[in-house]
Amino acid sequence: MQRRKLIAVVGGLALLGGAVVVLRNESAPPPPRAFERFLDEKVEYVPDTQRLVTPSDLTLTALDRTSLRANWTATGGLGYGGFEVRWGGRTRLVQGTETELSDLDANADVEVEVRALDAMGNRSEPATARAVPRLLYNDAWLAGLVMPIDLFDGPEALAPRRWRVFDGGNTDCLGLRPLNGKRLEITCDRVDLQSNVPVRLGMPAGDGAVGRVVLTTDGPIGHGRGDSELRIALVPEPFHDLGHLVEPFPPGAVVLRVTPFNAYFDVGGGVPAADLVTGTFPPPTPGVRHRWELRVRPDRVVALRDGVEVASAPGTVPWTVARPRLVFRQAQHTLVDTFAMGGAPDSPVPAAVVTLGPSVREGGAASMGNLPDPVLHNASSVRVVASVVAERTAPITVELGTRSAPAVFMTPNQELHPSRASVVYADFPLPSPDSNPKLRLRSDGNVTVYESHVVVADGQDTRRPLPRLTDRAHPDPRVPAPTLSVLHESASGANFPRGGKARVTVELPHAEVREIAAIKGLEVDLDGDRIAVLPTNGSAGGRHEFLVSLDDVPTGRHEFAVRVLPVDERREVRSQEQTFDIRPL
Repeated sequence: MQRRKLIAVVGGLALLGGAVVVLRNESAPPPPRAFERFLDEKVEYVPDTQRLVTPSDLTLTALDRTSLRANWTATGGLGYGGFEVRWGGRTRLVQGTETELSDLDANADVEVEVRALDAMGNRSEPATARAVPRLLYNDAWLAGLVMPIDLFDGPEALAPRRWRVFDGGNTDCLGLRPLNGKRLEITCDRVDLQSNVPVRLGMPAGDGAVGRVVLTTDGPIGHGRGDSELRIALVPEPFHDLGHLVEPFPPGAVVLRVTPFNAYFDVGGGVPAADLVTGTFPPPTPGVRHRWELRVRPDRVVALRDGVEVASAPGTVPWTVARPRLVFRQAQHTLVDTFAMGGAPDSPVPAAVVTLGPSVREGGAASMGNLPDPVLHNASSVRVVASVVAERTAPITVELGTRSAPAVFMTPNQELHPSRASVVYADFPLPSPDSNPKLRLRSDGNVTVYESHVVVADGQDTRRPLPRLTDRAHPDPRVPAPTLSVLHESASGANFPRGGKARVTVELPHAEVREIAAIKGLEVDLDGDRIAVLPTNGSAGGRHEFLVSLDDVPTGRHEFAVRVLPVDERREVRSQEQTFDIRPL
């Protein structure tokens, strides 16, 4: 490596001292070590010429009495290095254009400042707004709802008297995260929550709705945004006893499907696609709640996000009573906050779900194992639900201990198939004459069970174990993972000619996190030798471009590597590598 030329030398403590003072986080980071800017003589830094502009349209809203949601517009585009939000002596770095400030004093006057940052950590003048959370909060959304409202703030919130959990036997699907106290977090890739309180259609309210479901959540948040989905469904009898709600959805079900980018209805029944309205919106931000509402009207169903209609579908629902179900697919880290429903008042129908799993061959039948007596204690009946295939069509008998009952297809006119699953069920009154009764399916069609569960109808005073919810700390701020692009100025692909320059671009894209860890700077290596160090003065992202001369780089394979260093050295250093080949002459 040739002699390096010092472009600028600035003491790291002096350079970053302002950032440490500005970033007044609750847990102050240790003082950063000296971090001096330099470029090797073969390296040229290409500065970003975009003008830094103060954010515009800063607005504050309140979903409850102790929080504020701040939204703003990135004037001039989103090519900045993020935004700095300050309030009440605290600071947060984000890359999106919204954030939620929680656990506030309901009666305090809160001033919020938002500054744009560029990739080098320069800050714009602030946009400012102020509000008292209690005064800003509008409880008009409560009109027409049936009390009580569910707050998912601990294990008691999911007591079987009000909720049943379809988690496929995965006992680590739900956790608790801080959000104005604790709120439910989805921690696995597939879980359904179904209310044991039915929605019963009533008289039209002022907005024309005869029934409604309201959910406050920050989701769907997931690792793969394209696959994440939240479904808010109304499922009629007997389909409310199905396991995981999957496509095709059962007849009569109304399903609002919410992805990170849009919302639409899946209602079946031959609704013409041209009559469906689909809404789009900015992708969700972790920790920032929005209020979703599904309204059933006499002639259509509509969906609203924060009071704005985003989707609708024409048609009259073919039922008067249905069960609300919340469905999460690939939505890990989504927070579930408040749930409510409207219509005619109704009482809980307590029920619990016990997952059984696939069958084994035993005595010429498909056996799903035994039901322990405690599961059936103080219950009035049990429904066995099984997803089955069979070599040929034949009647199926369901056995619970010494009792038996004919299996009924969940969907009318359905038939057994050797490769396509059908769902059947059978009901048994309790108590059972047998201790720890065994469950079997028997058929001359040689039936196999792929998934099964029982729905236990509980008495009003039945006490069942609460779900196991793991307490989780607030997620730490994270450094964005860099993307690294290496291109030759005169050629495409990974095979470079001798000489010329390589254009090395480092981008810190939008991170799916609640808060960004302040970035101290970048380090760039070529074949293990440091060629650039770039302090970024507590930035939150952005784009950096370097031109690197290849005149003295020999033929063969080479590697660029970039590291993104946080101001708080307790945080993770993120890195990325990219190889390229120089062809012989």
